[in-house]
Amino acid sequence: MGLALLTGACSSDPPAEGRDLCAQAKASAKSCTEPSQCDEALTAGCATFTKVLTPRAAQATQDCLESGVCGIASCLARSAKGLEPTAAHRELATAYCDSCAAGQAGCVAGFYSKSASQSPAGLGVLPYGEAVAREVASSCTGSSGCQASFSTCAADVVARMTIEALDADLAECVISGFKRGDEGRKPDGTPVVATCSRSSCSGCCRDDRCEPGDKKSACGIAGAACESCSGEASCTAGACKDPCGPNNCAGCCDGDVCVEGTTKDKCGAEGGACKACAGSFVCSNKTCIDASCQATCTTGCCTTAGCQPGTAANACGTGGGACIDCGPGRRCQAAKCELDPTSLWDFYVSFAILPDKDKTGASWDPLAGLPDPYFKVFSSEGASTHSGTTLTLTDTDSPFWAETIMKGVKASELLANLSVEVWDEDFDLDDRMGGCTLPLDKAWFDGSLQSYTCPESVSGVSFKFYFRVRTHVP
Repeated sequence: MGLALLTGACSSDPPAEGRDLCAQAKASAKSCTEPSQCDEALTAGCATFTKVLTPRAAQATQDCLESGVCGIASCLARSAKGLEPTAAHRELATAYCDSCAAGQAGCVAGFYSKSASQSPAGLGVLPYGEAVAREVASSCTGSSGCQASFSTCAADVVARMTIEALDADLAECVISGFKRGDEGRKPDGTPVVATCSRSSCSGCCRDDRCEPGDKKSACGIAGAACESCSGEASCTAGACKDPCGPNNCAGCCDGDVCVEGTTKDKCGAEGGACKACAGSFVCSNKTCIDASCQATCTTGCCTTAGCQPGTAANACGTGGGACIDCGPGRRCQAAKCELDPTSLWDFYVSFAILPDKDKTGASWDPLAGLPDPYFKVFSSEGASTHSGTTLTLTDTDSPFWAETIMKGVKASELLANLSVEVWDEDFDLDDRMGGCTLPLDKAWFDGSLQSYTCPESVSGVSFKFYFRVRTHVP
């Protein structure tokens, strides 16, 4: 059984985008203060190991890395929390419930879903490709008493096929990475209650232990998960602060100081090192250009190729200034860059910070249980409407969804009317935790991670969430 047997998924799954994931993994490995051996192995073998996963698992891992989580091994574990079964995985659930658990109520619905009363039988198979699901169905179902032996049999099949497709060390990191995603559950499927939380820790939490939160290797405040500050970043007031660079400077970096980048001796943009414009060159729009072009190109803009009309999206400007590339989803109007209202965008939700109690001060779920949250988003403009919903995550007030839940929406529609809600999934009726209208800023249409706090309302609690508005990828 070779690598080809592990690949393949439902055609409705998003592309794995392995090359982008590998680039994110390499960047994350460089940023981690102490990358684990598995971080290094998974990064080195990224192009290979992603082929044994479903496309959704690979995409969720990439989204996790893009949100700033340090280390691909950690993101691999987190990706398992938001997966959906492919066609082959659904067939496996049916085969198990028809033969191993015949007559068991709610078997198919609970096969991949965590609950307080029953450990999901198929969760360990969910991240792997359809060939694994089919082999598990063939080898582990259909016989008398297979319910008792199913978990062990399925784990053996996963291990065997993964090891056949990868080298032993890389396979072990993949398998252990997904097992780590179940560390928050006891063997019987009930949740492990964490003692380190916002209510008990003013620093940050790591391995359920409260850390001061002022160290480069463990930085954070208010009971959030400890972060390892990347590269040269330092821990300042419980947050990792990067030195001057593209992530925090719109001008140019004069050493470690961000300056506007508009003077002849300190010219530049996007966090690059400041340049001194030589000789007759001057600084225009944070770019060094020939002063002679600036003097004669009165109705257009200047590039290294000379005077341009200044009306194109990739060369926009007037008055002899340096031409500006407006970027994706933008147009040049009256020699100025602006958001193109007809451009298409995707809405991505990363994670949220939710209160652990409802408006009355009671727990969201029985026995002081944390909520099982999912996120909704809605947009509308005239007759055009769009909506999206994340998967439900279990027993958490810090849900990490990392999902693109609305795709191909016009900028004008997102700006006209965009609202969000968080719900707590329950056995009977789901509870609306809170929601609000999201007033998008046109500057946020750049794919960068943004945050917004929905205020408390008559019926809902206040919560903070993180999101991106990305250029639409068909």
